[in-house]
Formats: sequence, C-alpha cells, structure tokens
Amino acid sequence: MDRLKKLELIERSLGIRHKLKVYESMKPPETHEDLAIMLLSRWELEDELHAIEELISETRKKNVGVKRTLLEKDNSLSKKAAKNVTAPATADSRSSR
Repeated sequence: MDRLKKLELIERSLGIRHKLKVYESMKPPETHEDLAIMLLSRWELEDELHAIEELISETRKKNVGVKRTLLEKDNSLSKKAAKNVTAPATADSRSSR
C-alpha cells in the first residue's frame, strides 16, 4: 500500500472517530425508531473503522516483516565482517601513526 493511500485511510479513521464521539455526546433519542437509526449509523461507522484498522494493521505487519528481514540480513553481514577482521594492530603499526 502506498503512502498516500495510508494517509487517506488514517485521515478517514480520524474522521470516523470524531463522528463516533459526536454520537456519544448527543442526548439519547426519544423514540425507538430514532434509537434504531442512531445505532445502525454508529455500527456502520464502527464497522468501517474496524475495516480500516485491519488494513493498516496488515500493512504494518508486512512492513515490520520487511524491516526485520533487512535487520537480520544486516546482522548476518556484520557477523561475517567481524569474522573477517584481521588480528589487532601490533605495537609496530601503532607507532607509525
């Protein structure tokens, strides 16, 4: 998923969170019909928010996997380089500095 799509999803999730907070601050509906409409609207927003969070979570999990692979590869290269290091400098080579 590209960066622009991630930003759009995050912005959308922030907007949905705001709408849900507005629902919480509203006074309760007076009729059962109004309550049903409000509940259905909230559930739709919550479902969309959950779907966005899942998409972002999957993307982050893939990204962590890629980063981990890179770190492991870098770590294995560091270990190989450490094995190839020559013997410590002798007194003669230090005096020439």
